[in-house]
Amino acid sequence: MLNNKLKGFAVMTFACLGVTACGGSDNNKDEDTSKTDTYVQFYNATVGSTDTALKIGDKTYESVSYADAMPRFTSTPGVSAVEVMGKDAANKDISLYKENIDLKTATDHFFVLHGDFASPALLNINYSRTELDKQNAEADKSKMQLLIAHTATNAPAYDAYIAKADKGFADAVMLGSVSYGEVSTPQILDTGDYKIYLTAAGTTNISYTTASINFKTKVPYKLILRESFGASAAKISLDSVDSTTNVRNHVALESSVDFRVFNGLATHNVDVKVVSSKQEALFSNVAPFGVTAYKGAEFNDFGVSVFDHTSQAKLLDNVLITLNQDDIKTIFIYEQGSQVKAMEMKQTQTPSPYSFKFDIVSFADKSNLTLYFLKANDTIDTATYKISAVNPTAPQSLVVPKGEYSIKVISVENGSKTVVYASDMIDFNNQDNVTMVLNKDASTSFGYNLVKL
Repeated sequence: MLNNKLKGFAVMTFACLGVTACGGSDNNKDEDTSKTDTYVQFYNATVGSTDTALKIGDKTYESVSYADAMPRFTSTPGVSAVEVMGKDAANKDISLYKENIDLKTATDHFFVLHGDFASPALLNINYSRTELDKQNAEADKSKMQLLIAHTATNAPAYDAYIAKADKGFADAVMLGSVSYGEVSTPQILDTGDYKIYLTAAGTTNISYTTASINFKTKVPYKLILRESFGASAAKISLDSVDSTTNVRNHVALESSVDFRVFNGLATHNVDVKVVSSKQEALFSNVAPFGVTAYKGAEFNDFGVSVFDHTSQAKLLDNVLITLNQDDIKTIFIYEQGSQVKAMEMKQTQTPSPYSFKFDIVSFADKSNLTLYFLKANDTIDTATYKISAVNPTAPQSLVVPKGEYSIKVISVENGSKTVVYASDMIDFNNQDNVTMVLNKDASTSFGYNLVKL
């Protein structure tokens, strides 16, 4: 049975001021809230969005990407045109959402854009800090404020509970019950270390537990339940937002991991064993420059061993790889000189409307390469997008507009340019995240290949 009162710290709820919902912020310097100002902050919870910027009146503030926030700032009280700006496919500014909103005196407004990028909604989470500041004015008190907002479009309703970090779920109290687009009433709690638990609404079946979260400052915090694209089957994640750009992500301790193997050895079909203290996975007969399907596992530290598939000669013994909760990773097996090695790389799965994230991993025996994205009429001199300083075992990334490109990799040695690799036109229109691997390959005309995972 859950306690009605959380042992060891005080809980106090209070009513919101008007509008849509309730909210908060966090900053060591903002404890003495002005009685004549209004405060504004913005968080982007719209999946598949471009960077978005908050506009109040005729002033546009800094842009933020998905699951990121801009810092809290002062604004003029009164009714203002509040607008969220994004980008279209041509990278031109477009209006995503606009509403006249009363920015109230001595009130914090935490705006959260959420929902479909083509037609998003805006949560106006607003609250007064008067009671929090009043309690913190007492010398023996150290209080913070906390709420949770649900912005994960396809996720069910959850009950959120909070407990001291050194206590269990039996000592937790409910923080709030929220469905998509809803926000809990803020609670005033002692500052300190806590854990957050999520259960299916109306039950005490725990589906999400955070590690210890330090709410150390005597100010408000906002918990944002958002969509996630990691290995977790629930596809949700929890962020805590203070009044700066500091957004902390708290993955579920229950989350699994997904991983796969790329074989960068040109002359070996390999068996790869990935072993932890609790489990073992075997990827059998992985062909040269082949990539396996993903396998699920529990988070842990793993030892990676590689064997020649035919002779079972051990090529690599027990290299340490760490797979944390919700990770999606690729383990690369490659050769450096005459030595077989392994490395890991986290894979991005977040969608994007007009661009794709391109990761290049090189296991070629050349340094300081340049990779060019060429439109049909481009040369390397006219190409808009390129990745410079491509070096062995040092992954690089670039965000590129969706479209069709040929890829050309160039080496410059002693002032002479050499084509290391050149592709035909590749259609990236339906891609969000692309990983390609450059390998030495004597069977190709250039002596190198570029493999898309």
